[in-house]
Amino acid sequence: MTRHLPSLVLALVLIAFLARGVIYAAAGSWLPLAVVLVVMALLLVARIAGRKTAQFAVRAWGVILALYGVFRLALAGLLYVAPINSPHAMENTGWVFMLVSALYAAAGVYLFFTWRDRFSLKPAG
Repeated sequence: MTRHLPSLVLALVLIAFLARGVIYAAAGSWLPLAVVLVVMALLLVARIAGRKTAQFAVRAWGVILALYGVFRLALAGLLYVAPINSPHAMENTGWVFMLVSALYAAAGVYLFFTWRDRFSLKPAG
């Protein structure tokens, strides 16, 4: 189970982003879905290109994911410290938003450090 955990984390993160992309596409905004599909395609192409390329791609995705999670946490913290007159913003940055943000950040850091030695969609170890 531990050997496949990084692959599971990667898959779950991509599924979460894909689900969010589909929700936004149903609402008329196709950009999030397009971005997620491009990321998935780049990871697949990197996997086909070779071990070092795939390792770089997953580690880069881990950094982007960690930064995204930290940015979301900072945004929620900023809205808590300096609230604005936007009920929509205040409603959408509650504890669930912060939990998801922390999970994104943790998953990004985990992916970055797990795939440092080798990559074949099987983590190091």
